[in-house]
Amino acid sequence: MNFFKQMTAAIYKFESYPTLMMNKASRVIGYLIIFTILTTVISLAPLGIKYVQLGGMKGLTDKYIPEFSLADGKLTCEKIDVDNKDTGLRVLIDTAGDVNENTASGYTFYIVADSGDLYVGNGVQKQSFHFADIKDSITSTDVKNILNSGGFKVMIFSIFIISLIISLLIGTAINILVLALIANLINMIFTKAQVKFGQLMTLAVYARTFPNILALVVGLVGFSYSGIITWGIAITYMYIGLKNYKKGSGIIIAEL
Repeated sequence: MNFFKQMTAAIYKFESYPTLMMNKASRVIGYLIIFTILTTVISLAPLGIKYVQLGGMKGLTDKYIPEFSLADGKLTCEKIDVDNKDTGLRVLIDTAGDVNENTASGYTFYIVADSGDLYVGNGVQKQSFHFADIKDSITSTDVKNILNSGGFKVMIFSIFIISLIISLLIGTAINILVLALIANLINMIFTKAQVKFGQLMTLAVYARTFPNILALVVGLVGFSYSGIITWGIAITYMYIGLKNYKKGSGIIIAEL
């Protein structure tokens, strides 16, 4: 079976699950890799479109980095005041006034600064910086030039891709392993089919196809629902797959 035949079989051709469960490991891994890449690219598409609409890194830096200058140990910047008690965020930069840590008392995460000092905290740790210790002069233009440089963009893109790959590898592996363990429990209690744990891992790979696509579509249209539903659908698919495997056990030959 090619990728799309495997995917359609995994979504609604339950009678094909015995065949899917007997596929070679290389074919199953190939299917998993392609499926993960496709769903990840589609899920990130809105973020990419938004990034382009904002004008890329230059648009982001122009929008979110205010004009400022740091010279002779003094910060000059237009006043910034963000107070969000729902998220516990407090950002206050007032170089014309006198700011201290007490301004952000009770907030989970804060950044407060005046012309001479900067205070940063996250509810667990806090740190202060004295601008007088900085000998070099820095302006918003300098920061924007660094962020818009080719080297910085390559570094950020590389970090993003590496972090994404690592999270996908770990997250997907754990997801499949947990589903396989659940399938093993279902088989012990209900279906009692003669099946190896490796085949249960394969079953988990295919059983998560439809719930993952459903979650992706729901997310793209702007809705969300409990992850329990996704797990419930996958478990249902595994139960049906095991029932069909037991029914056809011994006569199903994998299509290679």
